[in-house]
Amino acid sequence: MGSDDDRRHLPRFQLRVIHRHRVGKHRLRRVSELVYVGGRPKAVLEWIDIAGMRTPLYVSDLDPRKLRRAKAPRGTFYYDGETIDPRDEVMGPAAKAAG
Repeated sequence: MGSDDDRRHLPRFQLRVIHRHRVGKHRLRRVSELVYVGGRPKAVLEWIDIAGMRTPLYVSDLDPRKLRRAKAPRGTFYYDGETIDPRDEVMGPAAKAAG
């Protein structure tokens, strides 16, 4: 503990995205970390620590056409679409059985 390598309190990414986010029937505005995977923008909604390594747990794809750079602060973007909390979506065989 206390080593220079232990910097979990510092931000990992320099990019942030401000977006509308839906959790069930509730809509809110939130700030998430913005990452690019294979050149595609994604909002990291939640992180988890796995064996000391910070790993994205929930990620939402963003439409690059709806992403725009904010004038300030640096590294901040606005997303003109809405992200949906993946924990509220039913997927797989359970979705077919419910439908």
